[in-house]
Amino acid sequence: MNTKPNSTTAIAAYLAFVAALMLAVIASGQSIGYSSAIVGLLATSLPPLVARLYADTIAWANLEHIGKIVRGVVMTVGVALSFAGFILTVWTFSRLAVFLILLQIPLWYLAINLVSFLGEDPDSRA
Repeated sequence: MNTKPNSTTAIAAYLAFVAALMLAVIASGQSIGYSSAIVGLLATSLPPLVARLYADTIAWANLEHIGKIVRGVVMTVGVALSFAGFILTVWTFSRLAVFLILLQIPLWYLAINLVSFLGEDPDSRA
């Protein structure tokens, strides 16, 4: 049994998170500020995320580079829209939390790349 998660599983889990967040905002009614904008951002992120899952099922025979481009573009659009909806949701409750989230992104990116760089074989860096 394969217990290692793959990109399809991760994208499906993220899609479920985005849908659950959207439904929570809808259920709250107008008690959350900017709820219309939040739902709009989250709702428009769902089709690209589903398209990314669909793109994984297509056999891109002789078009692997096009498949990578398509998957990259739809994933970028989906994540960007859903991230904006998530940030706007958090913004309505805590502006400090948004600033801390946005501050952490480059720090985690640098930390992960540093660990990856240190784990590489020194001969392969040249």
